Amino acid sequence: MTSLGQEVPADGGLRQICLAMRGELRRFLLARRMSEADAEDLLQDLYIRLEASVSGPIRSPRAYLYQILNNMAHTRRRTETRRLVREAEWHGADDGGEQADTSPSAEAALVARDQLMRVESRLAELPERTAYAFRQFRIEGRSQKSIAEELDISLSAVEKHLQRAYRALLEVRTQLERMPGEADGTGGTDGSS
Repeated sequence: MTSLGQEVPADGGLRQICLAMRGELRRFLLARRMSEADAEDLLQDLYIRLEASVSGPIRSPRAYLYQILNNMAHTRRRTETRRLVREAEWHGADDGGEQADTSPSAEAALVARDQLMRVESRLAELPERTAYAFRQFRIEGRSQKSIAEELDISLSAVEKHLQRAYRALLEVRTQLERMPGEADGTGGTDGSS
C-alpha cells in the first residue's frame, strides 16, 4: 500500500511518498521557473500541510502531491506578482518627490461601494454552499478539489456551485450595465448638461 502507484493510507503514507519524491517534486518546481529558495520553501510548506491535514486514503498519491504543489506554486506566483505591482505603483508615484493621489473620487467610491453591496447581496441570496464554494475558490484561491474534499461533495458538484454563482454575478453585472450612469459613474446624465 505504500507503493507510489497504489492507494495509500492517510496516516503518514503520503508524507513518506512526499519525502521519497522530494527530488522529483523539486525538479517539477524548478522546471516552472521557481527559484531554488522558493522551491525549497514550497516543499517544506507541502510537508507541513500534509502533516497538519487529515484525509482519507489517496488513490493516486503522486498525482495528488503534484496537484497540491502546483496549486501552491500558482498561489505563490499570484502573491508575488501582486506584491511587485504594489511596489512598482508605490515607487512609480515617488518619481517627483510627491506621492500622486491615486484615490478614486468620492463619486466613484460611492458607485463602487454600491456595486459591491449589490454583489454581496446577490451572493447572500445564493445557497450557503454555493456562496461558500465561490468565496473559497475566487477569494481565498483554494482549489476546487480541496473545496470538494472539505464539503464532502464531488468535484462536479463544486463546479456546479461555481457556475451558479457566476450566473448570479453575471445577472448583477447585466443589471448594472442597464442602469444609466451607475456603472460608468456619470450619475445618469445623458451628456447634455
